[in-house]
Amino acid sequence: MSVIQTWAATDVGRARKANEDSYLDVPELGLVAVADGMGGYKRGDVASEMACRVLRESVEQGADLLAAYRADPSELRREAVMEMLETAVQQACRQIHDASLGEGGEGGRMGTTMDAVLVVGSTAFLVHVGDGRVYLWRGGELHSLTEDHTLVQQQLNEGLIDEAQARSAKNKNVITRALGVFASVLIDSLVFEVDPRDRFLLCSDGLHRYIGRRELGLLIEQHGPEAASRLFIQTANERGGRDNITAVMAQLASPQTEVGAEDDRTRQRMAVLRQVDIFQSCTYRQLLEFALRARDVEVGPGAVLFEDGQPGEEFFVVVAGNVAIEKGGTRLASLGPGHYFGELVLIDRPVRSATARSVTACRLLVIDRTSFLRLIRQDTALGAAVLMQMLRKVAQHLRLTNERLVSETITLDELDVEPLG
Repeated sequence: MSVIQTWAATDVGRARKANEDSYLDVPELGLVAVADGMGGYKRGDVASEMACRVLRESVEQGADLLAAYRADPSELRREAVMEMLETAVQQACRQIHDASLGEGGEGGRMGTTMDAVLVVGSTAFLVHVGDGRVYLWRGGELHSLTEDHTLVQQQLNEGLIDEAQARSAKNKNVITRALGVFASVLIDSLVFEVDPRDRFLLCSDGLHRYIGRRELGLLIEQHGPEAASRLFIQTANERGGRDNITAVMAQLASPQTEVGAEDDRTRQRMAVLRQVDIFQSCTYRQLLEFALRARDVEVGPGAVLFEDGQPGEEFFVVVAGNVAIEKGGTRLASLGPGHYFGELVLIDRPVRSATARSVTACRLLVIDRTSFLRLIRQDTALGAAVLMQMLRKVAQHLRLTNERLVSETITLDELDVEPLG
């Protein structure tokens, strides 16, 4: 089990009278969270504090489930942990909603955003509601794992505005999801495997509106989590500080911790997936989802992965080694790390049109059709991104085939036949 270290910093900012942000940094539970309250003084702070309290109590009550998952990280138990976390957020939402009605009726609404990460063994469970953010620092890069639930982001997604208009929009603070506004809320969730060297940054919009992702990553890399946490607050205040500012960082292990080959696999599989052309439109978050569902398969030289004429159910990505694609004894292609094959199973149940055989010892990522279809039902944007890239590739093949046919056309005179009709 990874040892979690945490650092937290919060500040009222330069424009607000009170700090309505709340946070959790509970290393013994593997839990960090940031909540940004709304509804005015003595309402927003109540909402954010309530959300954090309910979340912590729920995780503490789920100790047996977390221990069972650490002992046996099965898919069924993983789903149970995620359900526990989502239920905690819904419970907080309902309690905040009831409290707001009790204090001021329908006209006295209060609410809060919520971002939380729970680390159990080598797995991270993430929940997100609102315009706070969760970032993952891995391999010298800072990756955003959440999408803002704001009117501006919704308009951007729908193509109603472009990036430049989004940056200058006057309604940036209008959020579309929050705990407590209604009795329940739609939650974005994510589960993925972690690397011992990973770092998480959770923050309220009072930070990320002033410091972009790349600059945040640079501050983390140059100064480390403890000093970076203080610099985040200082920089946001220097640039305006018009909102409360909160940043919580978590590190799974100290830099001195020895990292084994098994841990390197996490980064290696992500690095390979980022090279695959059909995943080029996917976000890092979506690749994490795909990687969680893919199986690691290792084979020796000469292993037959599938044969010509067999029905297909699995899609393969080469992580290490070399695979030959053969037809009738002729080698059609030689595939190395970052290459893939068998992708048509993602959209159909085809009969294999060639044989795939390992040339050297190989490590492969394998996902079956059923798991992929389950994944894209849960994340339709991921499915659209992958399938659109596949369509582009099919269209490219069709164009090349058409050009080849045109260039090789034989005239009727050469065939010495009469034209029809």
